Amino acid sequence: MSCIFCQIIAGELPASVVHEDEHCLAFMDIHPLGRGHVLVVPKVHAVQVTELPAATTDHLFHMANRILHAQRALGWGLGGSHILLNDGKTANQTVPHVHVHIIPRERGETIKTLGRLALHVTGLFGPAVARQTLDEQAQALRRALAQLAD
Repeated sequence: MSCIFCQIIAGELPASVVHEDEHCLAFMDIHPLGRGHVLVVPKVHAVQVTELPAATTDHLFHMANRILHAQRALGWGLGGSHILLNDGKTANQTVPHVHVHIIPRERGETIKTLGRLALHVTGLFGPAVARQTLDEQAQALRRALAQLAD
């Protein structure tokens, strides 16, 4: 299996999991564009969102919205967030598996983020964040999600 997200879903590669259900897996981006950057991926492999059943697409965005609320409950991205889907290679999709980014933005991080974004677009990504940091963020998000009404 060559898809890195399929390998994460199968448990073959480590991930700092925020949420998992029968339709999707949400985990911390190992090369985040900001604190609390989460990816929500469908468990079924699809390169573009139009390849997914409508119910799966709806569920992905429902979970993205819940994660956004959890991030804000933690004080992350209170001034704004990016909710991003790069749909296909021409749209700078670097991993050929549908994924929604939920990226809390913080004031004053533009310069740092531009460098990381440039690395993301090129596929180089830069240094990974320590697993312990990602696990701590994932744990905080799981607790915040548990406190949210559906």
